[in-house]
Amino acid sequence: MSRVFLFRHGETESNLAKIYQGQGNSPLTPKGVEQAQCLADYFQGEHFSAVFSSDLIRSYETARIFAKPHKLKVTRIENIKERFYGAWEGMTFEAIQDKYPKIYNIWLKDPNIAVIPKAETLSQLQQRGVSALEDLAKKHVGENIAVIAHGGINRAILFHYLNLDLNNFWRIRQDNAAINIVDFHSEPRVRTINASCWPMARSESNY
Repeated sequence: MSRVFLFRHGETESNLAKIYQGQGNSPLTPKGVEQAQCLADYFQGEHFSAVFSSDLIRSYETARIFAKPHKLKVTRIENIKERFYGAWEGMTFEAIQDKYPKIYNIWLKDPNIAVIPKAETLSQLQQRGVSALEDLAKKHVGENIAVIAHGGINRAILFHYLNLDLNNFWRIRQDNAAINIVDFHSEPRVRTINASCWPMARSESNY
């Protein structure tokens, strides 16, 4: 059995500003650094054979802090980066709602059919995320690995293993520094969703 600990990065400056980060880069806030350290401390006694992150700064910074007590290097994996939000990248929630009211309304109610201009679809996001995770699990049979990714791709991956339609995208949360665990037996089993070592987890943003 492989066990994948799938985390979300710590809080970022763009999270605070309520900006759709997508594949843009935003550094961790001081609170985000503390959240990453909380993950590192909480799992210090757990053995990990490898730590992976996306190639975006917020994920990599979180992973470096997490990996330090385990004396492991972080390997960056491009295919676990966040969704590309196309025309919405770098825009605030409010600006998107003002400029794209019809699409934004569909996005909130039926996210899998919302066509965001120039954006990656949720199905495309899910396909690359699941493929990347399963490749890692196959390479680390019988081991624990940590994967520090993002709110959107984490949801898409989890929905695949829960056999949930992507229109349920908003039905689960992914707080900053969220803890998800997937066990890979003959069939994958979701063990934990959006747990936290951080008191009173209240993420303002899922992006």
